Amino acid sequence: MPNFISAHGVRIYSVLAALVPALVLAWPKIPWEALVAASAGLLGAGVATASHEDAKTYKARHAKITSD
Repeated sequence: MPNFISAHGVRIYSVLAALVPALVLAWPKIPWEALVAASAGLLGAGVATASHEDAKTYKARHAKITSD
């Protein structure tokens, strides 16, 4: 499972981010505080996903430079 999350982290994040507005449609009386908390969580997850992707890119570039 960690390999799946590592390989598809951005896709998983995108699906979760797309579901937040759907919560309003599914449950119109959802408190706005819950949406703010979900949005803050998604922002944190986005930062973590971006830093993970950056680390993979750095590792790939470093491997290419050392192999040349």
